[in-house]
Amino acid sequence: MDRSARQRHLTLAVTATAATAAAAVGVWVLRHVDPNAAGSPLPGCMFYHLTGLYCPGCGMTRALHALAHGDLAQMMAMNPLLGLLIPALPLLVLQGLGYRLPLPRRVLAVLGNGKAWLGLLAAFWVLRNLPWPPFSWLAPG
Repeated sequence: MDRSARQRHLTLAVTATAATAAAAVGVWVLRHVDPNAAGSPLPGCMFYHLTGLYCPGCGMTRALHALAHGDLAQMMAMNPLLGLLIPALPLLVLQGLGYRLPLPRRVLAVLGNGKAWLGLLAAFWVLRNLPWPPFSWLAPG
């Protein structure tokens, strides 16, 4: 194994260890602290409090709380974009570290396209603030 491959594997190992530790702490907090409860120490969305509009991340803490408790329906009700981001994140990290993923080229092209992700976030941001169904279903709750 050449030096660059060893360095890449070491980077992946460190990244995976750090991500696992952060995820474990996050799951522990979300298992023991309810963001839905009055007086919760977990902060709400500042953008929502200032504007009254939902940002793309609104409801993500409550969605992760629901996921930590195994409630997939509630997770999707709080932030449906999270259901797309969770499986994509490890793929993005591996692709960013230079690993060749066994996925079709089209999927890899979309995963690595920053403009596509920005477009998705912008569209989700706008659509979840529209007041009529089916778009109102994208709002947290």
